[in-house]
Amino acid sequence: MPLFPTLLFTSVVKDEDLLKDVQKNIIKMTKDPDAGTRNGDLSWYSHHNMHQMDEFEDLYELILKEMVSIFHYYGVVCDSIYLTSMWANVGYRPEYTHQNHIHPNSLFSGVLHVNLPKDAAGTSFGDPRPAARMLEPNYKEMSSINAGVSMPPTQTGSLFIFPSYLPHAVHSSYKSYGKGNQRITVSFNAMMTGEITTQTAPLSLR
Repeated sequence: MPLFPTLLFTSVVKDEDLLKDVQKNIIKMTKDPDAGTRNGDLSWYSHHNMHQMDEFEDLYELILKEMVSIFHYYGVVCDSIYLTSMWANVGYRPEYTHQNHIHPNSLFSGVLHVNLPKDAAGTSFGDPRPAARMLEPNYKEMSSINAGVSMPPTQTGSLFIFPSYLPHAVHSSYKSYGKGNQRITVSFNAMMTGEITTQTAPLSLR
């Protein structure tokens, strides 16, 4: 009887034309100094407005459709569901990392692996229950019920959607991505409109 589970929704986008088109447009953005922030020869991050850009409309529609199904799965009562932000992350070298973090002021978040080089690290997830790690005994075998960190199998096209409170990260790898190859992901957040009247002060979200 699992109590208070944290669900990670996983799927694979198999539309290669869509993935290639998204990758092409992201690479184009990296050459525009006004489209994002470059971190030396290590990484590049776009602004968080990709969901408002025409060239990513097909991707936006795909992600929104997935988000709607997840809100419905949870039985969330709301007027509508929308993406608050969507942005690209490009890693140029295997030393590229992204420290453990969450996405505040959202209900659900996600990441699409647009291009994952053969030896690049996937996305890892950490136990969101701090009290569960107060004592760390030795285990005969690590599994999903006792591990504090999990890295699901990941490939190009892997789409992960999860509650925004779930810590996640990108770890460095130790083999070159290959000449001209980059680790490219698109991250996004979703929120709802409607009334929240549960227990504490009522909220009106528009």
